[in-house]
Amino acid sequence: MASPADTAAPVAFVTGASAGTGAEIARALAGEGYDVAIVGRRQALLDDVAKDIKATGRGVLPLTIDLMDANAIDKGLDKFLDWSNGRVDVVVNAAGIPGPLSPDIGGYGVDAFDAVIATNLRAPFLILSRLLPVMRARGSGRVINIGGNHGMRGRAGRSSYSASKWGLRGLSRSAALEAGPDGVTVNYIAPGPIAIPRMQAMWASKAEAAGQSTDTVVDDYVAAMGIALGRTNLPADIVAMVLFLAGPGGRNITGQELVIDGGVIV
Repeated sequence: MASPADTAAPVAFVTGASAGTGAEIARALAGEGYDVAIVGRRQALLDDVAKDIKATGRGVLPLTIDLMDANAIDKGLDKFLDWSNGRVDVVVNAAGIPGPLSPDIGGYGVDAFDAVIATNLRAPFLILSRLLPVMRARGSGRVINIGGNHGMRGRAGRSSYSASKWGLRGLSRSAALEAGPDGVTVNYIAPGPIAIPRMQAMWASKAEAAGQSTDTVVDDYVAAMGIALGRTNLPADIVAMVLFLAGPGGRNITGQELVIDGGVIV
């Protein structure tokens, strides 16, 4: 495993990087010349992403961390800062769990609520508590928090998830004000539904149960969500915004909420 200490490459730290959009973000940053620390719970999947990053010639540090475990986060950050020689240029908090998908408030317990808050909100706070001071001391850095458009509105049956993403918006805005004088930007991306394997499997399962085509199920889903463009996101849509915010175009953008949902929040 190549170490960023041996190069002048910028360094990125990406959570939720074992699969889906987080993995694509990590690969894309490596493609842009970053050495990347990748964080996830599933070691085998992390190893696959690490192989892809190594193939680009960039350094990679896989960190298997349960983001509900504050102590594990702290130890992982120790390893990261040792590996990077105390450097971090970009932080992407892409990890998240949906939590209860249908029960109303009163229909699920505090443990389920706490798990969502711990993963989606407390973990980014803990990560920024360690890494923002490093960025501020260097006088530069980009933080990109991946939220969701359910953090821009309420939605019945998604109370824990919506609460966590509303909280992440507040954390992002406050961090932007605190870190701005030191040249660090903090922004929030709010995707709508993304056609990742988990979502595709859900649509396929519904189609099979209903005796319909997957295309019909997806079309019905898009209509029910009120997506103006009539299509769901691809991971590439989110990756493009991350690269924009991490690059020269994001130099003077901070404290903002970039909604990528095909026109649900309008």
